[in-house]
Amino acid sequence: MDGNDVATTTEMVDQLLTEIGRKRPRVRVPGFGTLILRGRIWFIRYSHRGHRREESSRSEYQKIALRLLKKRVQESGKGRRLDPAAEERVRMRDLFDALETDYENNGRRSADTLVFRLIPLREAFEKDRAVDVTATRIERYKAARLTAGRAAATVNRELAALRRTFTIALDQERLSTAPRIRLLAEQNAREGFTTREQFEKIVAELKPYLQDLTRFAYLVGWRRGEVPTLEWPEVDYQGRRLRLRGAESKNGEPRYLPYGDSPTLVEIIERRWQARTLTGDGARFVFHRNGKRIRDFRTAWEGATERAGCPDLLFHDLRRSAVNNLNAVNVPPKVAMQITGHKTMTTYQRYHIVRDDDTRAALEGRRSGEGLDVDDACGASADRVKATRGQEGGKCGPGESRARCFCG
Repeated sequence: MDGNDVATTTEMVDQLLTEIGRKRPRVRVPGFGTLILRGRIWFIRYSHRGHRREESSRSEYQKIALRLLKKRVQESGKGRRLDPAAEERVRMRDLFDALETDYENNGRRSADTLVFRLIPLREAFEKDRAVDVTATRIERYKAARLTAGRAAATVNRELAALRRTFTIALDQERLSTAPRIRLLAEQNAREGFTTREQFEKIVAELKPYLQDLTRFAYLVGWRRGEVPTLEWPEVDYQGRRLRLRGAESKNGEPRYLPYGDSPTLVEIIERRWQARTLTGDGARFVFHRNGKRIRDFRTAWEGATERAGCPDLLFHDLRRSAVNNLNAVNVPPKVAMQITGHKTMTTYQRYHIVRDDDTRAALEGRRSGEGLDVDDACGASADRVKATRGQEGGKCGPGESRARCFCG
């Protein structure tokens, strides 16, 4: 090795040592923090509540990094900014778990349904970071579910669960932003209801333990999950008044029903009183099956409707039928909503199906209750309805139309 080779090697070592010992370029920004160049990308560093935070600007330009640094410090001062690094580590798996925990802690009755709704959501998003679930990805999820043959209403229930997932993440300060989730338009609102004649055919096909439960639901319009929960401690047997507890009501509000003026309801409660057992569920619940609590009776209902010739009728359609019957005898909407448990006028009106008979009756200047006795529409509204009748032999008073007094 000659002298020139030695000199060249020495220069290379000196240059390498210089490169290794060289500090990364930094730019201090008074009052804000520091800009750090790593490779070709600028990073920002600042402090918030005693904690140092770093974030990549994802840019080679110092001006863009400076703009991001000032933005982050301003957001931190308003108390709205989360640690960007921690936020990017949040996984959808953890957010779905948090959603289930929220349902359990709040005792939501739809917790079991939530597990079912989360199955396709977990398959689509569980392994992803929350920040990667964008509005565009959610739109693709909608399209995939519809292509798979799922109804718009089904997809909307899943999207509602996803929306709630992000809302909880925001409340728990695990995320600073959430994608906007738009629901699909639903054009499949049910309009099913039953006539008195059809209803009686169905009841005749039901087993005895379900007949009183079904008649009760047909009269007052309570939901399928509400009627079986009625307990004797909530029934004033002597005062003929009952209450649905708020814990069993879908809207969370208790519902009161004085039933003494409805002979049919009185007969139902009397039969159930006689059918009580000394112990067990039969002593606790008004409606029971040989002393056992009634839980799921969909199979029995489907069999009865099939044999009665109306297989597509749902038990929930009795709720719509009750609304029609109450409207048929001109029960004021607010009173009817108190009976059925509808919380908004919009929802209540959606349950009122205008039939051809209603239109013909309106054109003729009268209304027909389709064979319903006014008392049977519901005891809670009977007095109000009777007050509109004439005073002499049930005839219309002076100036009263037949449509108001129901004498015809």
